Amino acid sequence: MKNTKEIQPILTAIFCLNRTGERNEQIDKVCDYAFRRLFGANTNLLSLACIGQTKEDMEKQVQDLLEQETEFKKYLEEYRK
Repeated sequence: MKNTKEIQPILTAIFCLNRTGERNEQIDKVCDYAFRRLFGANTNLLSLACIGQTKEDMEKQVQDLLEQETEFKKYLEEYRK
């Protein structure tokens, strides 16, 4: 698998974005399962970090995370064409 180091920030982004607005329990369960199985961790601290965040605040933080930890920005630039 290519770029496996990007899995954790991508899952973090999905989990946190799911916590803004209408929450999908299935996405929470899949993310929690992945964190437990892949990283030996759980999503409790992520859940706490999301409390009280507005959608706009969370989107900014997720964008920063993805820019720092993944090549998501490059992906967007390449596939917008």
